[in-house]
Amino acid sequence: MVAMAIAAVLLGMALPAFNTFIDQRTMTARVNDLILAVNLARSEAVNRGGLVSIQAFDASDNNDEWGPGYCVTVGNPGNCAASLRDFAPADGATLDATGGLAGVGTISFNGRGLSTLGAQGTIELCSTDVTVDPGREIEINTIGRASSIDFVCNP
Repeated sequence: MVAMAIAAVLLGMALPAFNTFIDQRTMTARVNDLILAVNLARSEAVNRGGLVSIQAFDASDNNDEWGPGYCVTVGNPGNCAASLRDFAPADGATLDATGGLAGVGTISFNGRGLSTLGAQGTIELCSTDVTVDPGREIEINTIGRASSIDFVCNP
């Protein structure tokens, strides 16, 4: 009985830390998916010698343009019904585009792998659970290269 009581106390202390670990790994996976989408679109554009786009499924929410999911597709704007790859919605998180990408639902790359927007911007990934911090900021520069840094989300 004493061993079971000790095990219960230890489990009670470990469970919140484990949940935090899972939440942080989920955020990392979402960032990796977005960077993968950018790199896939750029490389496919070079391989095909034409436009390839990352297109948001629903960019109508200016505070979560990319959160409902996105796809990599041929053309500008492409057809997500015939996409090269779909990326699932960011349930429990928002993907808000800012800077030169604010309100943009399509990021296209030409046959040289360069962004056709000519604008630099970021996509901020923030959990809807305010206890999960930090968020992540994915910067897409003017030529289309993506990088990620930690970001403190506004509550």
